[in-house]
Amino acid sequence: MGAGSVLCGNTLVGHSSRVGRQFQCNWYSYVGHDCDIGDFVTFAPRVNCNGNVSIGDFAYIGTGATLRNGEGGKPLRIGEGAVVGMAAVVTRDVAPHTTVVGNPARVLERSVVLPASCPSSPPRRAPGEAAGP
Repeated sequence: MGAGSVLCGNTLVGHSSRVGRQFQCNWYSYVGHDCDIGDFVTFAPRVNCNGNVSIGDFAYIGTGATLRNGEGGKPLRIGEGAVVGMAAVVTRDVAPHTTVVGNPARVLERSVVLPASCPSSPPRRAPGEAAGP
């Protein structure tokens, strides 16, 4: 169990699972056997994370979502920064920085993540500063 992790009431983490730092596991959620949960991952209430699932850092799993078991020794993968919508049923891997919804889960949106030093990033404004012309 990673430092700073929080397990709310009626939650469960199965055997042989690894949980990263600052994991938030809300009411009635569970992590099945042989799962690998990254750092700063949040489970909303009633998330069902079945066995052999790997979740990248900064992922968010919505209320009532179900993450199916990985198959044949290969874990089901939820990428870094991915968002799984409320009540989604994930049966296939989710790419990093992707939002999925529905049953079965399908891609709603892919986010582009630019480093702050990237020349194409918009200029940063001070708090309260008005947008440019």
